[in-house]
Amino acid sequence: MKANFSKRFAAYIIDMMIVAIVCNLVIALIPKSSNYNKLLNQSNEIVEKYSEKLTGEDSKMTDKDYKNYLDEIAPISYQIERESFVGSIIAIVIYVLYYVVFQYKNNGQTLGKKLMKIKVTKDSSELTINDLIFRSFIVNSILSGLINLVLLFTTKNINYIYASEVISIIFSAILIVSGLMCCFRKDKKALQDVITKTSVVEVKQ
Repeated sequence: MKANFSKRFAAYIIDMMIVAIVCNLVIALIPKSSNYNKLLNQSNEIVEKYSEKLTGEDSKMTDKDYKNYLDEIAPISYQIERESFVGSIIAIVIYVLYYVVFQYKNNGQTLGKKLMKIKVTKDSSELTINDLIFRSFIVNSILSGLINLVLLFTTKNINYIYASEVISIIFSAILIVSGLMCCFRKDKKALQDVITKTSVVEVKQ
């Protein structure tokens, strides 16, 4: 039997929480440079400087103010991302290990899927590691993470901030479309299922 949206969504949330905890713990062990801490302080100072105009009840943020804010915060945010790119690489590696390798070794199940008693299967043959790679690119932020890394070293400052926001919006839209497909299609297939010709099914008790 095909797994319904509620079980798939619950498994997705559980998996995201597990991966987020592991990523934060591992990244926390990476020593931060003095320059990173300096940039973080500068970022906080800029946010404080504009906080009343940004969030105050009587917001007085004009277009010029907002442009000035972006002009000041963008180079700092960009440099912070450059300083912490190792953490981004580690996060991508953890995502791949969990959503691709671990899931493949465990017969199409992550920990979240195990708890929800569902798994990924191939429609007409055996599930391959390539199937899980493509699925994870679509639904588990791996591709967006890789694109952001490329952008980090090919664009600068405000261009990077804008491009990163666009990528975030695109992949958020993909997730929404995927969820809606799972809800309303008769075969309960999400976007990643259709593309990879896989299904998420309930595990027989």
